[in-house]
Amino acid sequence: MVQETYYIKAQAAGGGGGSVGATLMKSGLTTSYRTGDDGDLQAGRATDFSTLASNNPFGNTNRFTDVLGTQVYSDKIFIDWSTYDGTTVLGYGDATFLTYNWNDAIDTALSWSVGSFTSGWRLPNINEMFNIFNHGVTGNKLIAYFPFTLQTGGGQSSIFWSSTRLSFSTSNAFYAQNFTGAIRYTSLTNTYNICPVRTFTVSGTTLT
Repeated sequence: MVQETYYIKAQAAGGGGGSVGATLMKSGLTTSYRTGDDGDLQAGRATDFSTLASNNPFGNTNRFTDVLGTQVYSDKIFIDWSTYDGTTVLGYGDATFLTYNWNDAIDTALSWSVGSFTSGWRLPNINEMFNIFNHGVTGNKLIAYFPFTLQTGGGQSSIFWSSTRLSFSTSNAFYAQNFTGAIRYTSLTNTYNICPVRTFTVSGTTLT
């Protein structure tokens, strides 16, 4: 659900892909239950949920990599190249399962620090959270696929705050429910988990 615009010159260089506009990502569902459903049509950008249609700047088609372009993830930062616009890309931090009310969730995300990336972290908005839901995963764990290992159980341990507050009911904010894929809203005083996110600047194969 995040826009992606690649430069044609990057495609010629073998990284970054061609200009594809703002086509939405595939949902990840590959099982079809009838003609015309999502599993049948598989509408959306990329080859599949985890495979880009063209190379990222590291010269591979992996949608998710670490900051070095590999899939080792020693720093627990998950770069999502489906969000790359030629200059910036979104990276998700490892989730915490210490629950916070909405205000504390925002403050904790803002103070997040991983290795040399000591600033710039924040709580994702609801579109950024929904963007990593893989609807092709079975077993009620839509954000528990590689490289993500977010909580798969029920209850509060599998609910993640977004930074998106309701305009028509400002005492509530949206959250993402890992074990059902639901987007719902609730009181700011409830306590849920966080999955910090950061916008990285890309220069060649260097992320800052």
